[in-house]
Amino acid sequence: MKHFIPIIFLGSLIAQTSYPGDDNVRQGVYAFYNYKTAEAINILQKAREDYPENPTVHLTWAAAHWVHNQANSSVEKTYNDLENDLNIVIPIYEKLVHKFPDDPNYQLYYGSAKGLMARIHLGKKEWIKTLEWAYKGFRTIQTVENDHPEIADAALPMGIVEYYAGLRNVVIQFAARLFGLEPGKDVGVEKMERAAAEGQWSWIEAKGILSFVYLWVDLNPDLALKHSSKLVEEFPKNFYFRILYTESLIRSGKMNSALTSLNALKKMFPDLTEIQKSWYYSYLQYEFALYHFLNGDVDKAIIYVNESVNKYGAELDIILANAWFLKGQIHDLKQERKVAVNAYKQCIELDNYTFVIENAKVYIKTPYHP
Repeated sequence: MKHFIPIIFLGSLIAQTSYPGDDNVRQGVYAFYNYKTAEAINILQKAREDYPENPTVHLTWAAAHWVHNQANSSVEKTYNDLENDLNIVIPIYEKLVHKFPDDPNYQLYYGSAKGLMARIHLGKKEWIKTLEWAYKGFRTIQTVENDHPEIADAALPMGIVEYYAGLRNVVIQFAARLFGLEPGKDVGVEKMERAAAEGQWSWIEAKGILSFVYLWVDLNPDLALKHSSKLVEEFPKNFYFRILYTESLIRSGKMNSALTSLNALKKMFPDLTEIQKSWYYSYLQYEFALYHFLNGDVDKAIIYVNESVNKYGAELDIILANAWFLKGQIHDLKQERKVAVNAYKQCIELDNYTFVIENAKVYIKTPYHP
């Protein structure tokens, strides 16, 4: 069972004060969000050398390495390299916090770097170390949020944990209370929305996470479209952001625009790395299946949805759950009830908090009718 656990620390990328080197960091960030990761690493490495006291640059450099490895290297190498990078930058932040004790931005990145270390141990399923590093990171970030509410970026990691703890995940609820947070989806969304609206850099991750939430957890396609359209506008070469945007269009009933966006995804796909293609192939097939299904062409939809479930290669199973659910709906419409029930069962077994899980529990008892 692969529950969605977000990357909760990457988003806190710059607070409300300007520093020498910010423009260089911004250039690097825009490069890696547009999938120019090797270029981003070079830009940020140079910025680290030229502006070593910039609070953003060291963590962003580590993040750029991480994103590059995710697209080009094995999972093992990705985690090992990120751990090595964080072992370099965490001591740097310790010194910067000591040198600038009255500047909360250094504390924010220090906490974010420690929290990102938790993501490594989470990926390795080292639960005690995950909790240990997460606690260290969150305590630091929480102090910044409490003492400096004007820093909108600090609201993002707090909001994510509060939101997902509100999904009745016992482990995350325990961690949230350990951090002194009261789990609550509404409060969590409010904080993420604030980061999306006011954060100088956290708005990118905030809008990505909110689009995810509004598409696949608490369905609200209009809000998903609001956030994902901005991401596509700013980062036109980011395949994942266009996936979010495309599904937002489909679920909002904007079929002409959705078809245009689907064709853009088809043109972008050959330029992905082989690892990215293995992640996103099934995503693309699912989006075509959903488009044709909602456009009334179930014969085309079933071809695409079968391709999605049969060749699923992504780490997260969110789209897989949606694809199984859609497959069940299609077979119900085709009067193939036995196959539909099996598809709903496959969806339910994933148990990943997407809204389709509860819908599948309904349709496994009563056939789907539009």
